[in-house]
Amino acid sequence: MEILKCDGVRKIYGSGETCVTALDRIDLSVEKGEFVAIVGASGSGKSTLLHIIGSVDQPTEGKVMVEGTDISRMNRTQAAIFRRRKVGLVYQFYNLIPTLTIRKNILMPLLLDKRKPNQEYFKQIVGTLGIADKLEFLPDQLSGGQQQRAAIARSLIYRPALLLADVN
Repeated sequence: MEILKCDGVRKIYGSGETCVTALDRIDLSVEKGEFVAIVGASGSGKSTLLHIIGSVDQPTEGKVMVEGTDISRMNRTQAAIFRRRKVGLVYQFYNLIPTLTIRKNILMPLLLDKRKPNQEYFKQIVGTLGIADKLEFLPDQLSGGQQQRAAIARSLIYRPALLLADVN
């Protein structure tokens, strides 16, 4: 089953002489359960592509389908809801909310949807990631690796259709 499809995805920043083509007609198909790595030099468009696939940004041209839904023309609100429910994103900089405990950071996507967490699944995730004893800490009280694992837990808590990780 195809979970992700990109057809002719282009992203152009600026216009005229300052125009920069970050992505030029990307075609990509990913099947459910498939693991794909996008590699390339710094500035080659990897993060731009992940942001478009994750509905954080829109392509200038082309189409992006996730589980059969065209996400490439969603408005900001639609994209945010779709992303929160269907796409797990792990950023280079973990984007944890500094004033919330690790527990609340992990549960935030569910709380925004007014959904109750599956406690067994929550325990499994934090246990597997080795942060079960850090749940009442604030992000700045954790090491970089622990913060990264908390961000991974947050991206997994709602069992997304697609997991995207933008790492160095």
